[in-house]
Amino acid sequence: MGKGTSSEPAALKAGIGVSAMQFKYEEFNDAGGTLDKEQGGIPGLSLKLGLRRASWELEGIASYHRGQVPYTGQTNLGVPYNTRTDETINDVSIRLGHWFGEGLPFMPFAGIGYRRWDRNILPNTLGGLFESYRWDYLWAGSKFRVLQRNSTQMMLDIGLLKPLHPEMHVDLRSVYNVEPVVEPVSKTGLRVMLTTDFSISEGTALTLEPYFEYWELGRSPTVFAGSVSVYEPASKTHNFGLNLRFAWTR
Repeated sequence: MGKGTSSEPAALKAGIGVSAMQFKYEEFNDAGGTLDKEQGGIPGLSLKLGLRRASWELEGIASYHRGQVPYTGQTNLGVPYNTRTDETINDVSIRLGHWFGEGLPFMPFAGIGYRRWDRNILPNTLGGLFESYRWDYLWAGSKFRVLQRNSTQMMLDIGLLKPLHPEMHVDLRSVYNVEPVVEPVSKTGLRVMLTTDFSISEGTALTLEPYFEYWELGRSPTVFAGSVSVYEPASKTHNFGLNLRFAWTR
């Protein structure tokens, strides 16, 4: 995985498989106290495509997770309120990097992505609420080869995430016939992946990839829609997960 030459043929690597995410989301009031949180396991799918030419690498990554987790929160009057939330999380990104070094090669990279999270808080003693969070983001960091032994290769991947103009769409049409859009403040997040390829045969491998993601958004300005005012509290998301993919190279 060191430096290559321009005469080397391009190598294409593709991987597809399943994913398991331990999702944790919290919203905070202006004093820093917890307003509500959602936490639980969400299954999903994972896809990765990579094109390597000499020392350059272009990589596309996509994931889809959908499931239901417990919601613990409170009403606007501070009364405890517990229910469940349907979660749908889509994330797609592309990045370009260049490999340096021979003994301990590393690849600085820069990329862009798009994330959409649909959050459907289900009715219990009160009505439900549907919210959709959407943003493009910048992704920059470095990938390091930390192990190359026989048929096993391990990569450590660390990058910063910066949402661009995040939006949260709120569906209040069933009560107020409005669908306001608020704009939370963008904060810097983090993504860490430890990718291990176990060779099965020539050109095929099993990929095991634990990962961690951190997203943070600041409180949005208040917007007025009809007779209601809406804002999005400050929030933090911590996701731990594991991708298991079957990969092949040609």
